[in-house]
Amino acid sequence: MKYHLVSGGAGFVGRNIVKRLLNTTKDIVVAVDDLSTGTHPSTWYNFDLPLVKKIKNLEIFGAEERLWFIHEDFREFLRKISADENILTTEYGLPTQKFHDVFHFAAIVGGRAKIDGDP
Repeated sequence: MKYHLVSGGAGFVGRNIVKRLLNTTKDIVVAVDDLSTGTHPSTWYNFDLPLVKKIKNLEIFGAEERLWFIHEDFREFLRKISADENILTTEYGLPTQKFHDVFHFAAIVGGRAKIDGDP
């Protein structure tokens, strides 16, 4: 099993990559987002798959526990992972390995709220 990291994983582009990875692989997807412009996975992730665990600012969704959502600014997550590459194990007690892929979509984007709210 592989681990994929998606920064901005709850934003417009990030959440679509998260859904695609979940639908086309059997891997674990770690989505990091501060929700400043994104929307919480409970509003767009498969509604049949409930929140299974909550550990600090990490929420794990689905019976297979394949969506891991970390509610945090990605810059802070980078600081933590730079200091401790096993942060998911040391901070949350989760068995992990190195990330197979990293998709970076975290950004401050002007106009997204307008587009989403008034197409």
